[in-house]
Amino acid sequence: MDSVNKKPVQFAHVANYSGESMDITDVNGKFSLPAKVGDTVVFSSVGYQRIGWQVKEEWVGNEITLYLPQDTILLKEITVNNLPPEVIFKQRILDQQPVDSSFWYHGMEKPIEKEDPTLNEKVIKNPLFVATHPLSALYYNFSKEEKERRKYHKIAQSELKRDRVNRKFNREWVKEVTELDGDELTSFIAFCDYSIEYLDKTPLYIIREDLLAKLDTFRKEQKG
Repeated sequence: MDSVNKKPVQFAHVANYSGESMDITDVNGKFSLPAKVGDTVVFSSVGYQRIGWQVKEEWVGNEITLYLPQDTILLKEITVNNLPPEVIFKQRILDQQPVDSSFWYHGMEKPIEKEDPTLNEKVIKNPLFVATHPLSALYYNFSKEEKERRKYHKIAQSELKRDRVNRKFNREWVKEVTELDGDELTSFIAFCDYSIEYLDKTPLYIIREDLLAKLDTFRKEQKG
């Protein structure tokens, strides 16, 4: 089912990666797939995030309902000055490739891209690094250029995290999920008090479930 409007997701691909079996959902979003407890079943459909679940014991032989989060891809912002020929303009647009970070296995940590260890303060100040790379440690710890590079990297990473969170969790989305508006919506968002780290690392469908759970408590407190 669509996690937002609760309508069936038709013709989605369903694959048991552990058992090497596949199926496609019908017009009612239904499917049937051979699986055993612990198998990883992956769902994919245009317009939705590709996601995998591990089969639970209570699923076997029963009809269950799973919700696919909708997927939105935003290209990075670009600035165009003195328009180039059309062919070059088109190529520059095509070169703005979005980063695909939409897939994960439910219950497992998301993969983290490998980054330059010399941009990490903990790495270059680690006694083991200092002992094994004394000259490099001196350079990275005392070079003004390297300090500025690490400072810029930290700011850039923070901005990227906030940008990811703002695209994923925003006022309009909370309004759509909770049907709250105005001051009541503002109060509810403040009531939830989610951290940037939580919103960045937690799948959207889990945040949605937590929102709805908090909504009941919020309404009870409002009435009180």
